[in-house]
Amino acid sequence: MSDIVIKYNKLNKIARQEVNDFLDFLISRQKTIKTNSFSTYKNKILNVSVWSGDDCKIFAENQKQFNQWNIQEW
Repeated sequence: MSDIVIKYNKLNKIARQEVNDFLDFLISRQKTIKTNSFSTYKNKILNVSVWSGDDCKIFAENQKQFNQWNIQEW
């Protein structure tokens, strides 16, 4: 750990800020990985909407009407 501190202290102000920004990025990424557990993923999947047969009947009826549509010829 002391090697890191020595190297960090040798950096100029701009380089130190880059290191700090990168560390913040790594910490934020680590937090999101921990929160995305399997149970959270499972709950998201279970909340996906599902269409019933009645919902799909509307599309079948629209398809029938679309196929019966007389196209105007030029």
